[in-house]
Order: sequence, then structure tokens, then C-alpha cells
Amino acid sequence: MRLRRRTFLSWLAALPAGALGLAAEEPAKPLFTLAIVSDTHLGKGGEGPAKGLAAIVEEINASNAEFTLFLGDLVDTGAKNEEHYPKWLEITKGLKKPFHAIPGNHDPVEFFRKYIRAETDYAFDHKGFRFVLFNDTEPGSHDGVVTPEQLKWLADQVEDAAAKKLRVFLCAHIAGHPNKHPDVGWWVRKGEKELEALLMAKGGKPIVAFLSGHFHCGLRGWSDRGGVHEIVFPSALWNGDRKLETAPGFAVKEHRKGYAFVEVHARELRVRYKPLGAPAGGALTLALPESK
Repeated sequence: MRLRRRTFLSWLAALPAGALGLAAEEPAKPLFTLAIVSDTHLGKGGEGPAKGLAAIVEEINASNAEFTLFLGDLVDTGAKNEEHYPKWLEITKGLKKPFHAIPGNHDPVEFFRKYIRAETDYAFDHKGFRFVLFNDTEPGSHDGVVTPEQLKWLADQVEDAAAKKLRVFLCAHIAGHPNKHPDVGWWVRKGEKELEALLMAKGGKPIVAFLSGHFHCGLRGWSDRGGVHEIVFPSALWNGDRKLETAPGFAVKEHRKGYAFVEVHARELRVRYKPLGAPAGGALTLALPESK
């Protein structure tokens, strides 16, 4: 009996993977995964934020994240709540893997240096990437500032990374990208043009992303300046729905309190919103230029 071609193809498609001795294709593994937590605001409204942070630590410990970034506003109104910094540090020291933090506009620099870390601008390298963390907050303002000294340091870090064939993540509390309603309208105002020039520079620059928090709007961002993905991460404490799905750039329709996991691949970033105590929410896949 002759087997018709269409019947044969239907039968072939119905076979389980490996039935013909062919291995099923596995999804590509990331180079590494990191966790990103922002705006924990310990002390706001009682013990809830501290309990939430402790739960986040447990979830990250159960993940494959190789390190964690904390993008500022560790304590709520830190100038009045200094006593919460030792608590924040006690909880985060429960992480099994390294963590790196920067201050937010709620974190007085003197308290951050006293309790968390002596440096507010620093960098480290990990598996072919350089993470450049810097404090772009200004006391008494929701807008950001990058000083001429910081801009020179940032340019030096990027130039050195390029020479070593490392790609770069810039990490700060306040976004560099201009934004207006329905966004909150907060960004780096002082040093804005110089920072934009660094992002837009031609000639094989290695910056792939600018990571920030501060907006309390969930997961949001833009990729329209030199191909750099400027990503705003959710608050661990609360996020509001600003109807950003139709705004310029990109956004994930998810507003529960939470954080994010970022899978770093050679050619893309996969960003997963992780609502606290719940399965992963929305996700983004952002293409990266090939390394040179």
C-alpha cells in the first residue's frame, strides 16, 4: 500500500521528539542571569517592605542568578529613617551570591557610605560585560544629575571596556531618557546632553543598556538612542499603572510589586518581570549587537 505524502508528513509530525534518533533542540542557555531589585523603601508603612525584601532574597537564592543589582531607594526618606539601613543590610546579606547597590534619591550619600558601601560610583566585570554603577541623584530633587567629573569617569570606563572587548551596562537610579506624560517626567536634566552623547557615540562603542529604577511604573523602557536599551525596572514595594503600553518605547503590562531577572545572551537580553510571591509575569526580549 502506498503511503500518500501528506499522510506521511502528518504521521511524522505526530512522532515524539527523538523517535527517529534526532535530539530535540534545546533553548539556548544564557551566558549568565542576574536579578535586579529597585526601590525597596524600607520603613514605608511599617514592616511590610522589610518582609517583602526578605521574601525577594529567598526567591533569588532559589534562582540561578549569579548576582543581584539594587538600583537605589533602599530606605524610604532615609534622612529620617537612618535606623533602617542596618536592617536593609542584614536582610540582603542573606543572599547566597554577591550583590551590588547604589543610592537613590531617598538615600543620603553619607548614610549609604556609612552602612552599605564606601563607593557610590564603581564598576565590576563579569563574563565579558562591565557593569558601571553610578549615583545620578540630586538632593531634594526627583530629577537626576551627572557631573562633569562623573561624565569623564564614565567615558574612561567605556573606553577601557572597549579596549578589553567588554560590553557595558550603565546602572543608575534615575533614567537618562527624557520622558513626559504618561511617564513621570523625571530624568537626568543636568549633564543630559553629555550623557546622551556618550550613549549615541559611534565607532563600535560597547554600551548595550542603561538600567534604572525610580519610576514605580513596572517594567518600561526605550531603545531609540544609539541602539542602547534604556530599561526602567519595577519597584519592589509598589507600582502604578500609567497606561504605558501605547506610549513611545516599550512596556510590560504588569504592576504588581516585584523585581526582575535578566538573562544575558550573546545576541539578546531576556528580561522577566517577577511579581513577588507569584509566577513570572510579562517578559521582554531585546536584541544586542554582536560582539566585535
